[in-house]
Amino acid sequence: MNRTDEAGYTFIEALLHLAIFSVFFILFAGFFRYSAGLVHHIGDPSSVEWEQFRYELADYLKDVDGVQVGEQGSLLRVVRQDKVTEISHYPVQSMVRKRVNGEGHEPMLTGVRSVSISVSENILSLRAVFIDGTERGTMHHLLPAEK
Repeated sequence: MNRTDEAGYTFIEALLHLAIFSVFFILFAGFFRYSAGLVHHIGDPSSVEWEQFRYELADYLKDVDGVQVGEQGSLLRVVRQDKVTEISHYPVQSMVRKRVNGEGHEPMLTGVRSVSISVSENILSLRAVFIDGTERGTMHHLLPAEK
Protein backbone atom coordinates (compact mmCIF):
# COMPACT_ATOMS: atom_id res chain seq x y z
CA MET A 1 0.00 0.00 0.00
CA ASN A 2 1.97 2.92 -1.28
CA ARG A 3 0.22 6.25 -1.20
CA THR A 4 2.08 9.02 -2.98
CA ASP A 5 -0.70 11.62 -3.04
CA GLU A 6 -0.88 11.97 0.74
CA ALA A 7 0.11 15.47 2.04
CA GLY A 8 1.60 15.28 5.51
CA TYR A 9 3.76 17.15 7.96
CA THR A 10 7.35 16.64 6.83
CA PHE A 11 10.61 16.78 8.69
CA ILE A 12 11.69 19.84 6.64
CA GLU A 13 8.57 21.73 7.73
CA ALA A 14 9.28 20.86 11.36
CA LEU A 15 12.83 22.22 11.06
CA LEU A 16 11.56 25.41 9.42
CA HIS A 17 9.02 26.00 12.22
CA LEU A 18 11.68 25.31 14.84
CA ALA A 19 14.02 27.85 13.20
CA ILE A 20 11.28 30.53 13.14
CA PHE A 21 10.39 29.82 16.78
CA SER A 22 14.08 30.11 17.75
CA VAL A 23 14.43 33.51 16.06
CA PHE A 24 11.34 34.85 17.86
CA PHE A 25 12.59 33.49 21.18
CA ILE A 26 15.97 35.21 20.74
CA LEU A 27 14.29 38.53 19.89
CA PHE A 28 11.88 38.15 22.83
CA ALA A 29 14.74 37.44 25.29
CA GLY A 30 16.75 40.37 23.92
CA PHE A 31 13.80 42.71 24.39
CA PHE A 32 13.44 41.71 28.06
CA ARG A 33 17.14 42.12 28.68
CA TYR A 34 17.09 45.60 27.15
CA SER A 35 13.94 46.69 29.00
CA ALA A 36 15.26 45.42 32.34
CA GLY A 37 18.33 47.64 31.97
CA LEU A 38 16.18 50.59 30.99
CA VAL A 39 13.86 50.18 33.97
CA HIS A 40 16.85 49.92 36.31
CA HIS A 41 18.31 53.18 35.01
CA ILE A 42 15.11 55.24 34.67
CA GLY A 43 12.97 53.51 37.27
CA ASP A 44 14.94 54.74 40.30
CA PRO A 45 12.70 57.49 41.73
CA SER A 46 15.48 59.08 43.79
CA SER A 47 17.64 59.44 40.68
CA VAL A 48 14.85 61.19 38.81
CA GLU A 49 14.11 63.45 41.80
CA TRP A 50 17.83 64.35 42.11
CA GLU A 51 18.10 65.33 38.45
CA GLN A 52 14.95 67.43 38.75
CA PHE A 53 16.42 69.15 41.83
CA ARG A 54 19.70 69.87 39.99
CA TYR A 55 17.92 71.50 37.04
CA GLU A 56 15.71 73.59 39.31
CA LEU A 57 18.73 74.71 41.34
CA ALA A 58 20.62 75.64 38.17
CA ASP A 59 17.69 77.79 37.13
CA TYR A 60 17.84 79.71 40.44
CA LEU A 61 21.57 80.32 40.02
CA LYS A 62 21.23 82.27 36.77
CA ASP A 63 21.50 86.06 36.88
CA VAL A 64 22.16 86.24 40.62
CA ASP A 65 22.90 89.45 42.49
CA GLY A 66 24.31 87.59 45.50
CA VAL A 67 24.67 84.20 47.14
CA GLN A 68 25.12 83.44 50.83
CA VAL A 69 25.70 80.16 52.61
CA GLY A 70 24.56 79.83 56.21
CA GLU A 71 23.78 77.44 59.05
CA GLN A 72 27.05 75.49 58.70
CA GLY A 73 26.45 74.85 54.99
CA SER A 74 22.84 73.69 55.11
CA LEU A 75 21.24 76.95 53.91
CA LEU A 76 21.65 78.68 50.56
CA ARG A 77 20.29 82.20 50.11
CA VAL A 78 20.07 83.41 46.50
CA VAL A 79 19.32 87.08 45.81
CA ARG A 80 17.93 87.93 42.36
CA GLN A 81 16.46 91.36 41.70
CA ASP A 82 13.83 91.80 44.41
CA LYS A 83 13.52 88.10 45.31
CA VAL A 84 15.37 86.25 48.03
CA THR A 85 15.16 82.48 47.63
CA GLU A 86 16.24 80.31 50.56
CA ILE A 87 17.02 76.66 49.91
CA SER A 88 17.68 74.80 53.13
CA HIS A 89 17.81 71.36 54.69
CA TYR A 90 15.19 70.45 57.27
CA PRO A 91 16.56 67.38 59.08
CA VAL A 92 13.35 66.63 61.00
CA GLN A 93 11.42 66.15 57.75
CA SER A 94 14.47 64.74 55.88
CA MET A 95 14.01 67.16 53.01
CA VAL A 96 15.38 70.20 51.25
CA ARG A 97 12.80 72.99 50.98
CA LYS A 98 12.59 76.32 49.24
CA ARG A 99 11.19 79.61 50.52
CA VAL A 100 10.77 82.75 48.43
CA ASN A 101 10.87 86.11 50.25
CA GLY A 102 10.33 84.31 53.57
CA GLU A 103 7.08 82.70 52.47
CA GLY A 104 6.08 79.15 51.66
CA HIS A 105 7.82 75.83 52.12
CA GLU A 106 8.07 74.06 48.78
CA PRO A 107 9.75 70.63 48.97
CA MET A 108 12.55 70.28 46.43
CA LEU A 109 14.25 67.04 47.51
CA THR A 110 13.06 64.34 49.92
CA GLY A 111 14.74 61.57 51.88
CA VAL A 112 17.83 63.67 52.65
CA ARG A 113 19.88 62.94 55.78
CA SER A 114 22.38 65.79 55.41
CA VAL A 115 23.40 68.56 53.02
CA SER A 116 26.68 70.40 52.61
CA ILE A 117 26.75 73.62 50.55
CA SER A 118 29.83 75.69 49.81
CA VAL A 119 30.75 78.52 47.46
CA SER A 120 34.21 79.34 46.22
CA GLU A 121 35.29 81.43 43.24
CA ASN A 122 31.79 81.62 41.68
CA ILE A 123 31.31 77.85 41.90
CA LEU A 124 28.62 76.44 44.14
CA SER A 125 29.13 72.89 45.37
CA LEU A 126 26.32 70.89 46.95
CA ARG A 127 26.57 67.39 48.43
CA ALA A 128 23.61 65.46 49.74
CA VAL A 129 23.56 62.24 51.74
CA PHE A 130 20.26 60.37 51.51
CA ILE A 131 18.64 58.21 54.17
CA ASP A 132 19.63 55.02 52.33
CA GLY A 133 23.31 56.10 52.45
CA THR A 134 23.53 57.22 48.81
CA GLU A 135 25.69 60.30 48.28
CA ARG A 136 25.17 62.66 45.37
CA GLY A 137 26.84 65.91 44.50
CA THR A 138 26.59 68.73 42.00
CA MET A 139 28.56 71.81 41.06
CA HIS A 140 27.17 74.95 39.43
CA HIS A 141 28.77 78.10 38.08
CA LEU A 142 27.19 81.23 39.49
CA LEU A 143 26.20 83.57 36.69
CA PRO A 144 26.10 87.15 37.96
CA ALA A 145 23.34 89.43 36.73
CA GLU A 146 24.36 91.88 34.04
CA LYS A 147 24.10 95.48 35.14
